Amino acid sequence: MSKVKNYYWDLAEKESDKIIDQYVTNVISKDDAIKQLSNVENLDLVGIDEYNVDEVLDIAKSEAA
Repeated sequence: MSKVKNYYWDLAEKESDKIIDQYVTNVISKDDAIKQLSNVENLDLVGIDEYNVDEVLDIAKSEAA
């Protein structure tokens, strides 16, 4: 992978992890998490898209329990 792709991958991963952590700790609602994740640039690089975002959030919540 190129350094540029890795850079954007890391940015998307950090931002999405922050949002998912806020959802898991009940700082934000699921709807807010979905809205915020939809605004993360290059989110597809970390394997999250509009079709699986609900599943990603549900899995993160169940793993935290």
